[in-house]
Amino acid sequence: MDIGTHRWGRLSLRVPGAMPPWPRLVGWTLAVGALCFLVRSLVYLDSWSYAMVWPAVAPQLVALLTSPRRQWPVYLASFAAIQIVPARLFLDMSPEVGVVSTMTAVVFAATVLHRDREWVTGRSDSLRSWQRFLLYGVFVAPLLASPIGIASLVWNGEIATDPRSLVYAAMAWYLTEAVGIAFLVPLMLRWQHYRRRHSWREVLWFTMMTALTVGLCAASATKSSFVLVFLTALPALLVLIRSGIAAAFAEMAVGSALVLGSTFAGYGPFAASLEEPGQAMISAQVFVLGAFTMVVMVAAALEDRMRLAALEDASHKAYELIAELTGDVVIVVDKEGNVLHRASHGYEILDLPGSPITKSQWLEQVHPDDRAARRHFPESTQPGPSEPFRVRRQDGTWGWYVVHSRRTPEGLTAAIMRDVTLEREVQDSLTDMANTDPLTGLANRRGLSHKAARIWTRAHETGEPVSALFVDIDHFKSFNDVYGHQAGDECLRRVAGVLRQLADPRSWLAARYGGEEFAVVLSGREDPRRLASGLAAAIRDLEIPHLGSDSGYLTVSIGVATLRPWQASRSDPDAAVGELLDRADKALYAAKSQGRNAIALSRDDRAEAVLLGEQVHHPGEYAREAVGGGHDE
Repeated sequence: MDIGTHRWGRLSLRVPGAMPPWPRLVGWTLAVGALCFLVRSLVYLDSWSYAMVWPAVAPQLVALLTSPRRQWPVYLASFAAIQIVPARLFLDMSPEVGVVSTMTAVVFAATVLHRDREWVTGRSDSLRSWQRFLLYGVFVAPLLASPIGIASLVWNGEIATDPRSLVYAAMAWYLTEAVGIAFLVPLMLRWQHYRRRHSWREVLWFTMMTALTVGLCAASATKSSFVLVFLTALPALLVLIRSGIAAAFAEMAVGSALVLGSTFAGYGPFAASLEEPGQAMISAQVFVLGAFTMVVMVAAALEDRMRLAALEDASHKAYELIAELTGDVVIVVDKEGNVLHRASHGYEILDLPGSPITKSQWLEQVHPDDRAARRHFPESTQPGPSEPFRVRRQDGTWGWYVVHSRRTPEGLTAAIMRDVTLEREVQDSLTDMANTDPLTGLANRRGLSHKAARIWTRAHETGEPVSALFVDIDHFKSFNDVYGHQAGDECLRRVAGVLRQLADPRSWLAARYGGEEFAVVLSGREDPRRLASGLAAAIRDLEIPHLGSDSGYLTVSIGVATLRPWQASRSDPDAAVGELLDRADKALYAAKSQGRNAIALSRDDRAEAVLLGEQVHHPGEYAREAVGGGHDE
């Protein structure tokens, strides 16, 4: 005993952790020994008893699966000893070759299945894991061990050596180990499921299904009905749906034990239809293995589906949490542009229904002016945000958003809509400040250049004419000299008020061009001279006193020019607007050369400007350049 202990100690010192815990080693060894001795005792009494099941293979395989590989040699040595010694001492058998056969199946199956720790520990019941168990554990491992087992039977003289007897014995040996692995290994790996407390409803349901299984097996045994035998798998499926895969294994084990036991006792359809008990047992074993395979595949498929559903639910919650934390609207869009999912943050902000919506429904929530730019939504997989666009909110207002999107290989697009309303308002405010004349509140020259190009572009799409008016206050220098600059500023503000009242944001733009000069750009007017006359009359109706004017009141001179988009010599909007303002500027100089308080039109004749008073300055010169500065100077 001391020598054995010393040897075990030397082994554990050579390979750290190679010695299993003594309680586990003794427990598994005693379980294997008891099962082997029990079955071999039955074999000693009835030579065909081995054809029912070989249960000792299951604890050996489970012991290896649940232990580190460095401990396997100790387990295998202990299992070999417990199987060989009692058989030789008490049953006068020589099971060495048979033990090698069983261990071949055990080692092969353990080597293949041990690496799937999630499945071994019960944390995962994926379809792939159970397929691997069926393929390598139930089918391939016993198949590899079967020839060695037959060799042991021939060695001991237990079977004849003719081909029929060898094939028959090989099939019986294979099925005994396959059944033992199939039904006992899952039960032993999932033993923790049976230890935990279950609700009374679960216990009642399992009890009812077990009673149904017993009833079906009893009926099939007395009636010898194959239909009733096939129905014995039904309770296991019902247990699977309600209580899970571990409970289904237990129900399958009950049904299979009853089917095999009744067949072994000579009852049931298998025993009734076949004369030889061995053939009946083989048929019953094939049936229970087929039923087990079916239930396992269904169970694993359901487990995968439930796991994916749980993962999708967890992903959806994380997806909503991200949207809540970032303040963004997170959406998933298919390749046609239909919005499939939105985080709850999107429901709270945007005026969108909770269910998936089509692309057309989505575009209805986009501002009419921005829909054309969003027609390719989702835009692309290019990095960076999209151009800002407006989307209707729950309160009816329009919020500005940009989209960051990425497309998956499957065609789905994940998009983050970021609210940039505040940034847009700040930017618009700064732009307005940069483009607005602080004295009059009208656009300045920079704002005129920017916004007039938009008017020209819209007119180019509709084919409408575009007109420009240059308005100059007559004798404004003398007005400042007589009344002072503060009165001059007030005068400018009142004139600007008249222009502002007449303005239409979509088709009319008024600007302070500089000093006492104002510019107007508008589209869609076929008779701009009439508009200019009304404008001049409205300013005279202000009745602003002006001693430097012939009428005694403030008057203006106006130059008018009109172009249709196809009449411009340049297609660029900025260049076309510049040409139009140049013509209006020359027309204004012509009006002032007539004595002021007048309106002059620029006429296009064979692409040449014909201006009233053109003789005052050389063709091609700006009016300001002809006199060296402003008109009054």
